[in-house]
Amino acid sequence: MSTPASPNGSMRAADTDRIHMAQLLADAAAHGLLPLNEYEDRLTRAYAAQTYDELDRLSADLPGASSRGLTGGPVRPAPSTMLLAIMSGFERRGRWNVPKRLTTFALFGGGVVDLRYADFTSPEVEIRSYSIFGGQTILVPPEVNVDLRGVGVMGSFDHSVSGDGSPGAPCVRIRGFSLWGSVGVKRKQRKSS
Repeated sequence: MSTPASPNGSMRAADTDRIHMAQLLADAAAHGLLPLNEYEDRLTRAYAAQTYDELDRLSADLPGASSRGLTGGPVRPAPSTMLLAIMSGFERRGRWNVPKRLTTFALFGGGVVDLRYADFTSPEVEIRSYSIFGGQTILVPPEVNVDLRGVGVMGSFDHSVSGDGSPGAPCVRIRGFSLWGSVGVKRKQRKSS
């Protein structure tokens, strides 16, 4: 079954295409390729886009970004983000788009990834966490399903949070290791406003 074409001949974009473009724009902003005001403007236009051409115009100046492949069909970008702390720290809190794959790395540093208020762009999220002489904390809301597998060598990789949340809630798969460091995962309620 083909996707209906718009009057100008461009293929219509689906909700998942708009979500993928939103993640691509968020990654570009996180890497300093888009200033915040331009990111917000493009994000608004991404959610209003009806065709692939409209989505392509939003990412035309970003390296390797397109909502279509060489054949003209849709490409499903694989959003991925890295949070890095080398003798420093990182924090991801508040409202943000969780990519399908997230890698966190702390070397003589630390970090916090708070998923309690985040928007999931995929029903399954994979987080790869690595700590060497550092520490990380990943906060998940009670309803999220967690599959946790990691190794601590002369350090700790917390396995106390694995388990079921609510049926149909996103599943967060956390993998990785710590060497003379720690990766801690905690279920924590959202703060009431």
